[in-house]
Amino acid sequence: MKIKFTFFFSWIFCVFFFAQDQTFDLLKDNTKSKILYDRVFAVSKARELQPLKISSQNFLQIYHEMQRADFLQRLPKLEIIKSKADHGFTNNQIPISLLITDFENIKPTALESKQVSLNSKNQYVITNNAQNVFDENQINLLAPILGKTKSNHPEFILKSDLIFNTSDRSVSFIEIKDGKTWKIIMQDQSFHLNFPNNGLNEVFYKIHFTDGKILTQSFVINVQYQKRATEGLQKKSFDPNVVTPISSTIPYKGFAETAAFLGLGEYEVYMGNDGVLDKPIVLVDGFDPGDTRNTSAIYQLLNYGTNQNLGDLVRAQGFDIIVLNFPIYTRPGTSTIIDGGVDYIQRNAMILVELLNQINAAKVGTAKNVVIGPSMGGLISRYALRYMEQNSLNPDTRLYLSFDSPHLGANVPLGFQHLFNYMGFGPIGDTTMQDVVNGMLKSPAARQMLLDHFEGHLKTGSTTDFDPAILLPVGAPNYRTSFQNELNAMGFPQNIRNIAISNGAGNGTQTGTPGMVVLDHTFNTSSTQRAIIKTNFTPAKNATAQISSFQGQQWIIFWISVYTSTASAKSPATSDGLDSAPGGRFDISNLADSSTGNPMLTEFMNNLKIMYFNFIPAVSSLAVSNNGGNYYANINSSSNTPFAAYYVPSTNQNHVTLNDPNVQFALNEILNDQSLAATDHQLMNEISVENPVKNTLKIKSIAALKNAKINISDASGRMVFSQTHDLNGLTEIPVNLTNGVYFLTVDSGMQRIIKKIVVGR
Repeated sequence: MKIKFTFFFSWIFCVFFFAQDQTFDLLKDNTKSKILYDRVFAVSKARELQPLKISSQNFLQIYHEMQRADFLQRLPKLEIIKSKADHGFTNNQIPISLLITDFENIKPTALESKQVSLNSKNQYVITNNAQNVFDENQINLLAPILGKTKSNHPEFILKSDLIFNTSDRSVSFIEIKDGKTWKIIMQDQSFHLNFPNNGLNEVFYKIHFTDGKILTQSFVINVQYQKRATEGLQKKSFDPNVVTPISSTIPYKGFAETAAFLGLGEYEVYMGNDGVLDKPIVLVDGFDPGDTRNTSAIYQLLNYGTNQNLGDLVRAQGFDIIVLNFPIYTRPGTSTIIDGGVDYIQRNAMILVELLNQINAAKVGTAKNVVIGPSMGGLISRYALRYMEQNSLNPDTRLYLSFDSPHLGANVPLGFQHLFNYMGFGPIGDTTMQDVVNGMLKSPAARQMLLDHFEGHLKTGSTTDFDPAILLPVGAPNYRTSFQNELNAMGFPQNIRNIAISNGAGNGTQTGTPGMVVLDHTFNTSSTQRAIIKTNFTPAKNATAQISSFQGQQWIIFWISVYTSTASAKSPATSDGLDSAPGGRFDISNLADSSTGNPMLTEFMNNLKIMYFNFIPAVSSLAVSNNGGNYYANINSSSNTPFAAYYVPSTNQNHVTLNDPNVQFALNEILNDQSLAATDHQLMNEISVENPVKNTLKIKSIAALKNAKINISDASGRMVFSQTHDLNGLTEIPVNLTNGVYFLTVDSGMQRIIKKIVVGR
C-alpha cells in the first residue's frame, strides 16, 4: 500500500511541475538550439511542417510555440506581434514576418530506453551521459501577420522588428514573386503585390542564405477586392456597383465603454432593371466576426436552388437592393480597431438609421422601403426601425422581413465554448482558438445574444475554469439580460408589416438528441504528446451532465495527464438542452476557414459525430412568447408571435437558408403593393400553381374568382402573357413559353398574388 501511495504522489508532483514549466529545465544546457519543443503542446505540429501555403494563422501558431518553448526567451510574446498586426491594419499595410529558428524535441526512443528520465524532483535529466537524445529541426518561414486584404494591389512591409533569427544561419536576401517577376524585398521598405483574383492567393518567395542555400516556399493571403467610392465624395450618390462608406450620426455607448461612439459601415447598390433608385430593398448583414462577408458575399446570402437568387428576381421587377455591411475599421482619431460585424447591435442599428435617412432623401417616387435582416441583421433592423418610430424619424418602410433572427437569443453549445476557451487561453495556447473566443464569443454582439455564455460560468478570478455550482444556462454578465430587456421594452415596429422566415422546424424536430456525444477522440499531436477531448450536447430537462473534457497527456513511461479541464451543465425543468432543440442549424464545417493551418482543429472537425447544432431556436426566430420556456415546443396557430405572417419549415435547415417555399413566401410579400399586402394572404393560401409548367398553366383555386387577370412576366420584367379567366377548382390555361423562370400574377380586382413559375419541357 505504501508503494502505491508513493507512486501516486510522485505522479501528482510530476503533473504539477510540468504545468509550472519546470519539468524540462535541467535539459536546457544539453540542447543546441535552447528551444525544446516538448515544453509546449504541439498544436501546429511544427516538426511535420510543409512550408507551402502558410497562412497568417499558421505562422502565428508556430511563432507562439517557438516563443514559449525557448529557454532564453529571445522572441517577443505573441501579444506584441498581434499589436504590430493591428498597427499595420491602421496604416493600410500588411506586415510580414521572418522566422528563422532551430528547435529540438526528445526522441521517443530516449524516453523508452530511459536515456532521458525523471529524477527525484520529477524533472527530466539525461542519464549516464547519454548522447543523441534529441531530434533536431529547422524552421525558415516568411508570412504575413495579417491574413486578409481588401485591395488587389496591397502594400506589404518587412520591418526589422519582425525579423527573428535564433539560429546560426544568416540570410543574404529575400525575393518575392509578383506575377511572373521576382523582386528583392528590403527590410523597412514597403512594396506592393498585384492580385488579379479574389480569394486565397499563393505568394512564392525565395530565402537566400549566405552559405548559398536557397529555399523556395510560399504563403497565402486572402484577397477580397471591391471597387470603392472615395470617402466624402460619393457619400449620398448611391452609385451602383461601388462600395460606399457611411457613418452613423447618432453615437452609442456600450457597456464598459468610456464614451459614446459613432459606427462606420459600407453599402453597395444593386440597381433594378429600370436603372432608377425608386423601390429600395435594404439587406442588412448579420453576425460576421472578421468581416468574412463583403457586400458581394452578403448579396449571395439570397442564393437558393440551382443558380437562383432572390435579389436577382426582385431586381427584374424593378426593385433595388442596397446591401449594408459592417466592416472592420479603425475608430476615427484613435488606434482602436472595431470589428463591425460583431459590434454592439445598437451601434450598428444607428448606421442603418442613417442609411435609411439617406435612401429616403435620394430615392425617386413614393414607394416605401423593404428591409430584410438575416440573422443578427434582423435584430439590427428591428432596433433601427423601432428607434426611428420612437424618435420621430420616418423610416418610410412598409415591410420588415426577419430572416432566422434570434429575437429571444441564440445558442452556441456551452461544451464548445468551454473547450475553445480552454484551448486558447489555458496552457495549450492555440492561437486559432484565441481568435475564435476573442472575435466571436467575447464580442459585444455574442455577449448580447447568446442565451448561455461561458463567461457566466467562470470561477471568480479565473479565465478558463468553470464554477461547478453554476450549471443552469446564464448569459454574459452585464450584456445579455440588459440587451434583451431593452429589446423587449422597445418591441417591434408598429407602423410596418413585420414578417419572418424561420429555418428551425415548427413541429419539434430535434437537431441530434439531448446529451449526445459530439466528440470523443484522442489527438496524437506528437509521439510524446496527445489530447483526449470529449464534448456532449447539453442534457435532457432537469438533468446534469458533463459537457466538456480536455486532457493533455505527456508520455513518460506511460501516458499521464498534465493538463485537465472539465465542465458540466444542467438543463432547466422547462426544456431539454438548447443544443439539440429545433432551430436554424449552425454548420460546424463553416469553421474550416478558421482552421487553415491548424491540424488539430481540422482533426477536430473530421471526428465530430454530428456536424450541426441548434444556433437560432425556432421559437426565438419567431419570438414566440407562450412556449412556457420550452425550446422544443411546436409552433402552430396557437403560438403567440408578433409577426403578421411567417414561414416555418417542418425540418431543421441550415441557418439563413433560402429555398423555393420560403422564397415564394418572401416574393409574395415583397412584390405586392403596400395597399394589398395586408389582405392578400388568404388568397395566397387559396390558390396554388403546379410547377414546373410545360404547355399548360394549371391553377388550383379554392374560392371562385370571376374575371381574374392572369399575367406572366419574364425575369427581366417584360410581360409575355395576359388573359382574363374565371377561376374555380382546377383551371388549365394553354401557354407557349420558352424554358426559364417567370412571375405569375393573379389579380381578382380586390386581391392579388404573385407566384414564381418555372417553365421546363
